[in-house]
Amino acid sequence: MRGRICDAATVRLSRAGYHRMTIQDVVKKAAISTGALQHHFPTKEALVIAVAERLLSRSVRWFHRAKAELGSGAFPEMIRRSWREQFRTDDYGALLEILVAARTDKSLRTSVAPALERWRDEIEGELKEMLPDEKDAAYLETVLTISRCMMTGLLVHDGLLQDERRMDTVIDEWIRIVSRRD
Repeated sequence: MRGRICDAATVRLSRAGYHRMTIQDVVKKAAISTGALQHHFPTKEALVIAVAERLLSRSVRWFHRAKAELGSGAFPEMIRRSWREQFRTDDYGALLEILVAARTDKSLRTSVAPALERWRDEIEGELKEMLPDEKDAAYLETVLTISRCMMTGLLVHDGLLQDERRMDTVIDEWIRIVSRRD
């Protein structure tokens, strides 16, 4: 039941946004009663925190699977797959809404930040093994941070403009830059 509720909230967050999503939206999408939802999540904040934790855990599992499929040295393809299979989904749309809301909501930020930090550390650990060995740790962390920020920015800006060609061009150029051997 908790998963069903979180899945419904994910879709509503992605499509309506954090401030416009209501408990009633989630109840309707999940096809449950308000009481059933409140039994598992007494407040909207509790629900949103659970959604964030679920989405971040799902993302880590995705990276484990993708890395196992691609193997080491496949960072360029990992970027492309991450863009297509993670960043362009309701999951990431919902997570982005939560992160933007947490920027100004101290209580939400306090609850979500530790899960986000764990996610970042786990993902960076996975991806570091896919980048060229000769690069130092600081360089690798920088590349991964820029990759994450760039994809988020593309989704917000060029996604809003619905400029698919430009987004694909930027991803391809970033892969070329990161893959360059000095």
